[in-house]
Amino acid sequence: MSARTWQITRALATAGALETLRRKDLYVVLILAVLMVLGASAFQFFGVKGLEIFVKDVAFTAVGILTTVLTVLIAGRQIPEEMQRRTIYPLLARPITRGQLLIGKWFTAWLTAGFCFLALSLLTLGLLRMLGIGLQPIFVQYVILKLLGIGWLCAMVVALSVYLTPSANLTLCLILAFGSGVFHRLLLMFHWESGLEAFWLNLLYGLLPHYDFFDMGKKVVYDWAMVPWWVIGAMAGYAVLSGSAWLLIGWLKFRKQVIG
Repeated sequence: MSARTWQITRALATAGALETLRRKDLYVVLILAVLMVLGASAFQFFGVKGLEIFVKDVAFTAVGILTTVLTVLIAGRQIPEEMQRRTIYPLLARPITRGQLLIGKWFTAWLTAGFCFLALSLLTLGLLRMLGIGLQPIFVQYVILKLLGIGWLCAMVVALSVYLTPSANLTLCLILAFGSGVFHRLLLMFHWESGLEAFWLNLLYGLLPHYDFFDMGKKVVYDWAMVPWWVIGAMAGYAVLSGSAWLLIGWLKFRKQVIG
């Protein structure tokens, strides 16, 4: 990334942060935080002895679902709203290329969604400690991997937003995000390990987006030991390469798209 592109990206991210405050999106996270605190208070009143795994499972499942939905909503509106409000014209009138605008919008979505995830995760950590439930060091890897996944998901959503209508984009991306893990489980269930059908099924599985690769929530719940750091590095490489491919796909359409 050139210095000029990075300067533009930072400017768009700053403007995006101010827009997020204006739209009061962070209030959604605050409301969710209050609900989580109230739920934790109920558990604390009745006691959680013997229910530690259940409480952790509910907490991290809720964080995962809320993070995914917020990420898709935040990333999915970045470019369509600029077009609907016609604020994209003064942006492109400046010395900003469409590729730089696409990268800036992706970075804005990543920062916003990543902040929401960090807020929910740290709140969950605090509530679990309040209930006397500890977490293993793998929680750190869970946070790092999830942030990588959020960046990857933002790239996919932003790229598809220039091809699809906003409603179609949100629907498809939510299906791909939540359905990737389901398809994996179905593949393991059928155990198709041989034959031509298995080859095409495995090929399809390899080509489909895999947001589920970035979720270590269950490992945190069941107190796994930390995975080797080279695994996190490999997932970082996958996120960068796959996310860049998504942004390239979006740019190929966006660079020649008639805006009107």
